Amino acid sequence: MRMRRKSKQQDEPEVPVSSFSDIAFLLIIFFILVTTLTKRAGFMTDMPAGQEGGQQTSKTATVQLHDQKIVFNEKPQEMDELRKALSELKLQEKEGDAKIVMLETTGNVPYQRYFEVMSAISNAGGVIAIVSEEQDEDGG
Repeated sequence: MRMRRKSKQQDEPEVPVSSFSDIAFLLIIFFILVTTLTKRAGFMTDMPAGQEGGQQTSKTATVQLHDQKIVFNEKPQEMDELRKALSELKLQEKEGDAKIVMLETTGNVPYQRYFEVMSAISNAGGVIAIVSEEQDEDGG
């Protein structure tokens, strides 16, 4: 039996792969440096200047957040009902203090719920007035 010799034409040149890891590392660094991170979209709202000790008028709409419950003008509401009630107030057509919606929070209100309510008030054309009870030095 006769052994064949491989001809030089049949030998395929090899691609040097030793520098691939260096190139991949440089590309990763390049993409990290030039990547633009997306910013979370928010909403703009006008915050009214307030005075301490001011009395709330009966005409001012009030939204109270308690843990998982929303109360609008002393009536429990779901999120869709709140949006509808706010749109019925036609806050976009009103001027000045008539646009103010009081927002009171108590308990452990989830941030998502707080954000949804603020968005609903802002989208309805209202100005959010956040009511917070200051704790005295005794912690009460």
